[in-house]
Amino acid sequence: MAEPLDLDALKRGLSAPASARIYLDHNASTPLRPEVRAAMDPWLGARFGNAESLHREGQAARAAVESARRACAEVLGCEPEAIVFTGGGTEALNLALRGIAWTRRLAGQGMRLVASAVEHAAVDETLLSLDEEGFDRLLVSPEADGRVDPERYAAALDDWTALGALIYAHNETGVIQPVREAAAACAELRIPFVLDAVQAAGKLTLKVEELGCAALALSAHKFGGPQGAGLLYLRPGTPFRGALTGGGQEGGRRGGTHAVAQIAGLAEALRLAEAGRAAETPRLNALRESLEAGLLRIAPNLVLHGAGAERLSQTIFASFPGLESAALVNGLDLEGVAVSSGAACSEGTHVANRTLQAMGVSAALAKSAVRFSLGRTSTATDVERALEGMARVVNRLKSKK
Repeated sequence: MAEPLDLDALKRGLSAPASARIYLDHNASTPLRPEVRAAMDPWLGARFGNAESLHREGQAARAAVESARRACAEVLGCEPEAIVFTGGGTEALNLALRGIAWTRRLAGQGMRLVASAVEHAAVDETLLSLDEEGFDRLLVSPEADGRVDPERYAAALDDWTALGALIYAHNETGVIQPVREAAAACAELRIPFVLDAVQAAGKLTLKVEELGCAALALSAHKFGGPQGAGLLYLRPGTPFRGALTGGGQEGGRRGGTHAVAQIAGLAEALRLAEAGRAAETPRLNALRESLEAGLLRIAPNLVLHGAGAERLSQTIFASFPGLESAALVNGLDLEGVAVSSGAACSEGTHVANRTLQAMGVSAALAKSAVRFSLGRTSTATDVERALEGMARVVNRLKSKK
């Protein structure tokens, strides 16, 4: 049963100045960059044309959309026509999985859907839905460190496979998956490979030719852009049919009036994230190491999930044996520190963590897991203050036992 909300504490937290809080939940969402806001501003008031209209206002909007498309294509290393703008990462992944799977099925090219057992819910639940529609979903379990064995992934593929899918970098553990090997295995059998790269922008390369994917999904708010904006890369020639009817936008692949402000913001955010990647990665890695060392001093029995695998430079997913995730997250929130117990889409559901279950982590240990995710605005002072708050929370919780 969910614990009742402390409304007084919530009001105090909401009224506190943002500068007084430490935000360590960047894998859930990131602050909108000032440059991105500036790119969006003209399309939030003075400019409002429909990009499909032929008059001057409409053509100005169309020019902004196409400029954004070219900017995104440059980061991905593809032709602009391969970019499809969407309402977010979940929509992009749904479009790719459903559009490819059904096209392949109707052409008699396969019914099997291969993915890992640690996919984001946007992939996992879509594949489950397709399984209920007659497809054959096959999930490859990860090793104990959260990484999927590429040989086991390849072994799951066959001539009747409609598509393969894999998360690039995990949203909870930060574990980086062997996506190039998985893509190569799919290519050998001419199977389209769908890549969930939502957590990768600004952290890992997005060059689609290097990655070998037929489809790739991104979500702007994961890298300093606006919420409600995403993109889908579709390699030319990939079997695909759009899921939305009633509009011919995006070459018929995704109907609906273009959200010009969000699209402009997405493109600017992606450009900035890629431009800063080389400098940000070592900086965030140093902050993560400092945070991990501090957490281990506070809780020497801490269990770091995915520690044996290559991880994103800014993600920590750790269990605090004997303590509860909700109590730790709520306690830190009252200390002015924002963290999570896992994926934002599943927080508060009181359902066992699928990722940790797949990794073989016990239910008791999974119930004590907390995710810390750093980002562009994170500083050494943030880490220090977060550790001070964490020490107080852990001591309080232990004293109650």
